[in-house]
Amino acid sequence: MTQMQSPYQDQSDVSLYQEPDRTSIMAILSLVFGVGGCCLGITSIPAILLGIFGLVGITRSKGRIGGTGFSIAGILVGLITLALWGGVLGATVFGLKSMEGTFGSTTEQIFLDIQAGNLDAARSKMDSPASDATDADLIAFREGYQNGLGEFVSKTEGLGDLISGYIAVGELIQPYNGRPGYVPLPMRFDSGYGLVIYVINQQSNGQGFPNAIQYIVIDLDGNEYHLPWNGTTNVNPELPSADDVDVETDDDAPSTDDGP
Repeated sequence: MTQMQSPYQDQSDVSLYQEPDRTSIMAILSLVFGVGGCCLGITSIPAILLGIFGLVGITRSKGRIGGTGFSIAGILVGLITLALWGGVLGATVFGLKSMEGTFGSTTEQIFLDIQAGNLDAARSKMDSPASDATDADLIAFREGYQNGLGEFVSKTEGLGDLISGYIAVGELIQPYNGRPGYVPLPMRFDSGYGLVIYVINQQSNGQGFPNAIQYIVIDLDGNEYHLPWNGTTNVNPELPSADDVDVETDDDAPSTDDGP
C-alpha cells in the first residue's frame, strides 16, 4: 500500500508569509516630501506623484516590495498640504489684486488729476488733511516727485507687473513696515518703479472705501515727497530720525560760570 505524502511535509518549498525584500524608495520619499510640504508647499505635488508611482511599483512587485502605508500617507499628507498652501496662495493673490484694483486705481486717478492740473478733482478723492492741500501744495508735491522719478505714468498692470514692482521697491518698504494705515504700492514713473504709500485714517468708521489722508512718494534714492507738502525728506533707515535724537539746548548745556 502506497503511503500518501502530505503536500505540506516539505516546508522548504512553501512560503506561508512572504516578507517584502525591501521597502519602496518612492514610498519613503513620498512621505518625506509630503511632510516637507507643510513648510515648503512646493514639495506637496512631488509627494503625491511619488506616492502614486510607489503604489504602482509595489502592486507590480507581487509582494517583493513593501511600503504601501508610506505611499498612502505621503499622498494624503501631500493632498492636505497642497490644499492648505493653495488656499494661502489664493488669498495672497486675491489680496494683491484687490490692492491693485482699489488702492491702485484710486491712486492712479488722483496722480493723473494732479499731473493734468485737475486739482479740485484730486482733492475730492482724498480726506483731510490731504484734501485740505492748497493748489500750491499740490503743485509743489507734483514737482517734487517729478524731480526724483519723472512724471507719473500708471499703476501696475496685472499680477506679474505688480510682483515685479514690489521686488523693485522692496528695500524702500522696510522703514514703513508695521506702521498702521500704511499701504505700500509700487507705481510706474518715467524713470521706472517708485514706491507710493497710501495712508489710511485709522479713526474712520469703516464704512465705504477708505480714502487717503496722506500720500508719500519715495524714489529709489530714499527721498520722500509728502502730500500735504512739507518739503523733500531723505530717509536713511540706518540713521535715527530727528524725533529720536535729543538735541542739546542752551538750557541743557553745562554751565561754565563758576559763580562768585
